[in-house]
Amino acid sequence: MTKKLDDTDMEIIRNLWDGRTPYSDIAGRVGLTTNTVRNRVNRMLKSGVLQIIGLVDPGAIEGHHSAFIGFKVLPQDVSSALEHISAMRGVVGAATVSGRIDIMAVVMFNEAFSYNRFLEEELQNIPGLLSTETFFVVGGKDFQLRYVL
Repeated sequence: MTKKLDDTDMEIIRNLWDGRTPYSDIAGRVGLTTNTVRNRVNRMLKSGVLQIIGLVDPGAIEGHHSAFIGFKVLPQDVSSALEHISAMRGVVGAATVSGRIDIMAVVMFNEAFSYNRFLEEELQNIPGLLSTETFFVVGGKDFQLRYVL
């Protein structure tokens, strides 16, 4: 079970927006010692509730684009479908959602791994897949993704 984050953890995370911020700077802002901030960050990293990663605007990389893809699956297959989708090539992240679809994923494409290739090679193996709906990203403000290709 994932440990719940307290108010201090959240304040540290807010100050980690730029993952290069020194722990000493964060400590001064949140009223803790540098060692306490370091220990809390390490605990959150170890437990998996926090990642410090580099993000990229996919529109800034020639030949790359991204999409939000919604998946409708049989109710009994939602968990296994989510696990499968999360592991597929190009998938930046996936989650179960409420509404007319069951799973939403953010997927990155490039010239070597196109949307058509994704459809042909990846979709056929999703357990209980009923339908998909794709929304290509055409613009955004501060839209950045973890690079996965």
